[in-house]
Amino acid sequence: MNRPTVCLWLALMLLGSAVAVPPVRVPQPAPRMGQGGATNVRAIQDARPTLDLLVTVRLLSDLLTRQEITPDGQARRELDLLLRPLLTAPALRPTDAAALDTALRAALTPSQALTLARARTAAQARAQAFMDRARFAALDGPINLTLIRYGLMVPGGQDTVKLALEPNFNPYAQAGDNAEVLGGLLALLKG
Repeated sequence: MNRPTVCLWLALMLLGSAVAVPPVRVPQPAPRMGQGGATNVRAIQDARPTLDLLVTVRLLSDLLTRQEITPDGQARRELDLLLRPLLTAPALRPTDAAALDTALRAALTPSQALTLARARTAAQARAQAFMDRARFAALDGPINLTLIRYGLMVPGGQDTVKLALEPNFNPYAQAGDNAEVLGGLLALLKG
């Protein structure tokens, strides 16, 4: 045999044996719960009132800072009375958060409540626009879009959202982004 024939013969032998060998299966670890996209969907749904309150407080702070909402003296006192206990509450339960969110909106005039609702719609639209342009991947399971959406809207991002799933969590009672937002809002209400 000449040299090119031998090389061709060896190549065919190698290719033939590679096809004949069955593929080796490497076991994949099961997805972990509690991280990234695999965060329990029900836990996020249960925490939504708390997350909604975090968004409301942030938006109220932004709107008062930009003077798009200017509550009168009575409304300022009422908002302060509603918000101040958050600084020391040991936990922020979803039922308490829902009641507080409703009370905050009720303290505003109809036009101020409408401004707040529009600001929330705009924040949701910005989050959705970002999500539409982004590519998400999680090493631990499917993507949880609700986690990502709230992570884009609440101070502290996804870390705060994950902590809000804990039963004895109050983001306003510990140092961090939410405590700063609340402190700034309370200062605006006094001024």
